[in-house]
Amino acid sequence: MMRPEKLILSAFGPYATRQEIPFSRLGKQGLYVISGDTGAGKTTIFDAITFALYGEPSGCHRKADMMQSKYAKDGEETYVELTFSVGNLSYRVRRNPEYQRPKRRGEGWITQKADAELILPDGKVVTGSRNVTETCEEILGLKREQFTQIAMLAQGEFQKMLFSQTEEKSRIFRMLFHTAPYQVFQEKMKEKAAGFRKSYETLEQSIQQYADGVTVPKGEEELWAAWEESRKRPDKGEWMEMISNLIGTLEEETKRLDAQIQKAEEDVQQYSDRVRETEQELGAKQEEKKQQEKLERLKREQGKCVERRERAKEQCAGNEKLQERIARESMQLAGYQEAENRRAKWSQDKQKEEKLLSYLEEARKAQEQERKEVEQCREEILAIPDQEEARASLLRQRQETENRHENLRAFLQSLRQYQEAEKQQKDAQAEYRKIREKSLAMQEEYTALQRAFLDGQAGILAETLKEGKPCPVCGSLHHPEKAKKPDEIPDEQALKEKEKALAMVQEEEKVKSRRAGEIQGRAQAAAASLKEKAAILWPGEEPESLGEAYHRMKEEGCLLEEKQKELLRRENELQVKKEQKQRLEKRRKELEDQAQERAQRILGLERQAATLGAGLEAEEKRLREIQATLTYGSFQEAKEVIVRMEKEKQEKETALEEAKAACQSVENAIFACEASIRIWTGQQKKREASGESLRLEKEELTRNRQASMQQKQNLMMKKERLIPALSADQTAYRNMREAIRQQEEAERQYRIAGALSDTVNGTLGGKEKVMLETYVQMAYFDRILVRANRRLLVMTDGQYELVRRQTADNRRSQSGLEMDVIDHYNGTKRSIHTLSGGESFQASLSLALGLSDEIQAMSGGIRMEAMFVDEGFGTLDDEALEKAVRALASISEGNKLVGIISHVAELKDRIDKKILVEKEKAGESRAYVVIG
Repeated sequence: MMRPEKLILSAFGPYATRQEIPFSRLGKQGLYVISGDTGAGKTTIFDAITFALYGEPSGCHRKADMMQSKYAKDGEETYVELTFSVGNLSYRVRRNPEYQRPKRRGEGWITQKADAELILPDGKVVTGSRNVTETCEEILGLKREQFTQIAMLAQGEFQKMLFSQTEEKSRIFRMLFHTAPYQVFQEKMKEKAAGFRKSYETLEQSIQQYADGVTVPKGEEELWAAWEESRKRPDKGEWMEMISNLIGTLEEETKRLDAQIQKAEEDVQQYSDRVRETEQELGAKQEEKKQQEKLERLKREQGKCVERRERAKEQCAGNEKLQERIARESMQLAGYQEAENRRAKWSQDKQKEEKLLSYLEEARKAQEQERKEVEQCREEILAIPDQEEARASLLRQRQETENRHENLRAFLQSLRQYQEAEKQQKDAQAEYRKIREKSLAMQEEYTALQRAFLDGQAGILAETLKEGKPCPVCGSLHHPEKAKKPDEIPDEQALKEKEKALAMVQEEEKVKSRRAGEIQGRAQAAAASLKEKAAILWPGEEPESLGEAYHRMKEEGCLLEEKQKELLRRENELQVKKEQKQRLEKRRKELEDQAQERAQRILGLERQAATLGAGLEAEEKRLREIQATLTYGSFQEAKEVIVRMEKEKQEKETALEEAKAACQSVENAIFACEASIRIWTGQQKKREASGESLRLEKEELTRNRQASMQQKQNLMMKKERLIPALSADQTAYRNMREAIRQQEEAERQYRIAGALSDTVNGTLGGKEKVMLETYVQMAYFDRILVRANRRLLVMTDGQYELVRRQTADNRRSQSGLEMDVIDHYNGTKRSIHTLSGGESFQASLSLALGLSDEIQAMSGGIRMEAMFVDEGFGTLDDEALEKAVRALASISEGNKLVGIISHVAELKDRIDKKILVEKEKAGESRAYVVIG
């Protein structure tokens, strides 16, 4: 149940400056009119509400990025702010579109991105355009399309539904009632049926292609002729039998060739084995000769290795003396290392001493600087006087000013309460007068009706009187002047209902009277309270009128504000001086603490410097004593001498080992060569045969093997010419068999899916073109027409009723959602297009209201407490306009507010509550709420 409470527009559409529209002033029910010139911005008000909630305007021709006002000044912020309520909860949403604005720094323009903010009843804030839109949809329970159909009967859209064809109505209903899944099902069934048909045709092409691939070898003219003759007939079973026979013929020929090829392969293998044996015999003779030559070369190399080994032994004879020298020099390395360590430690301690003396000098300078800063802080503290007395005076003045200000605010609150009470008193008195007049009128009507009833009863009794018989009322026997029976006699039930209605009005009159008295008492109490507060503010000088009191309060409020500003300025000055003094005191204390700590550090540094200097002198003396006992100048020099002697000794030993290894390697090679000669000699089966005779035997065997290989090659080539044909025919047979099976399955599925597709898509031959989605929408449409006819029958005095056309004009186009109109005055049914302009407006308005009711019912019973109706009333005469207004007024009964956007003068004069939109000469617009 959404109700707009307040709308703020800034640089939005034709509204160049900030405009505030308080919808709450229009009340909670009834009609109001939004009136103004064409183009002034009446529809923009609803655009702004829709944009605030959903980020898009209400119409389909306006986009969000078009809404920045062209009349606004540069830098004017473009946004919409809507305060609305749902039930007892209040929400506030603010949203701005994407627009161009000047840069805040420098020159040029920048794009302000679209943004939104929603404040919930619990104070939580939702930010971001998309998040705000989704939250608003959850709060209202409606998408934008549903909201614009329920809450806004838009300009130019009334007759779109009325005169549209089935296709157009179906698109609208699809969006509103979410019937798209039915359309998707229709399309899927159509695609599925088309897919099965295409599969059938594709498989037919595949079968023909497989048949084209059947091959008949050369020389089989009879088989080829039989196959070609079979292709001319559509019997695919005959095709499969022909291909099977052809495959059998080719398989028998292939088996015969395989046997001949196997015999040729055995001959080739036999000749190859004998060639390999002859080659091995020739290879063994050649390898034996190579090893004999290698053996002679190794024996010559063995003599050279023995000579090199003897020379290396002679050079290693002096290594024992060299090892003794190395041992002596190594024993002194510890002394060199100690000297190096003491020299490094002395250098480190010397650097520490220099750094320590430098730190000591810097500390003494910093100590002197801190002493000077402490003296300066003391002088500045003495220069700042004590401000406590001045501060106490300022506090007293400030308290007096705040008390006076509080009294003024209390007076203003009482003044507002008095004005509100006075307004309520006038309203209550007006309501009482109105109900009093109604009560008197109903009393007169009741008295007249009672008199007519009694006169009628007397007339009825007089008709039964006869001369000479007593009257049942007075007992008289003579009846000279009988009462006459009136033409119309009200019945007793009507008299009782009138009496009951009079009693209810009289009771309401008493309630209104009591309420007016209570409100008058509250107004008098508010006036007394106001006078009492004025006496407190201005004792002895009370204002003579409310205007004078308000003027005094305003002037004194301005003076108090100036005084408060002056007191605040002086108080700030005192606070600044106080903080300055506190900072100086804190700085002085810090400096004194630092000076004490620094003095302690200086004393410690002086002690460390003295200790370090004494240690350096002792270490230098011990270093000179150690250096006098060593041969070389440094540890590194002694180490290099030892390394050179060890290297010399190692080189001599390595040379001896290498010479020994070379001798051993040659001996091993000679042993291996002799063993190889024995092996190659043992592998020669025909040792007595010469190499030439073996070579001639190999050539003869090679020629015989080549002949057998050529025979095998010829047979293989013949077989290879048959294999492709056999493989192609076997593949074609398998593929055709599978394709024929799939084609039969595709044909079966197409018959089922095709029939279902024709049914749901409304393409059955000889039937009306009603799709499944349209069939579902027809149910919604029938409910909409029932709701629409409730209003149309009222607006047309029962003449017209909308009905859905049951049969289509033709069976070529889609049908099911067209309309006709029944004229109950002459009992005819005719096309909706025969209605006049005013009648079309009445029908389209009824249809739009019926659609709005149905959407609300489909949205979980969502009720909109506010509705807008945009234009169209200019086509109606006075009587039709009155009926249309009554129909809209019936919608607003209960707790619903209906706004009519129109420039028709009669509506403006007829409806008390208005939002007037005025367009100024400069082009920009302004909006005002007017009551009465």
